[in-house]
Amino acid sequence: MQLPQGLDARILTAGEAHNEAMSLPTSTVVETLVGLLGATTVAEIAGVKETRAVQQWASGEREPQRSHVLRFALQLAMMISTVTSRHMAGAWFHGANPHLDDQVPIVLLREQPLESIQVRLMAAVRSFASRDE
Repeated sequence: MQLPQGLDARILTAGEAHNEAMSLPTSTVVETLVGLLGATTVAEIAGVKETRAVQQWASGEREPQRSHVLRFALQLAMMISTVTSRHMAGAWFHGANPHLDDQVPIVLLREQPLESIQVRLMAAVRSFASRDE
């Protein structure tokens, strides 16, 4: 899946990614995240066991309980995927990150309150997105 409205043609700043993630309907947030990271990863971030719930969120049938976390995850994923591939974005979410004391972003998103981790995650994404290729 492509980023909404031609955003994949350029690198997004944190502000642009934030504005995009906050302005989309929840169903589009989920659908875009699934396109970038896969339904299983989205389910893991949201703390649900089945991708069926993710499909229901994407279709608008149900609303996720942690939509704010999914919006923030989309912001991070958009920042990563505009400088590299969506596969690399998925790897970033699943990998131990030295900028996070070797913690895994997906675990932090799933298990910690967003307000306690968002600054660290954003700093880690900024470091990753600004690295020299």
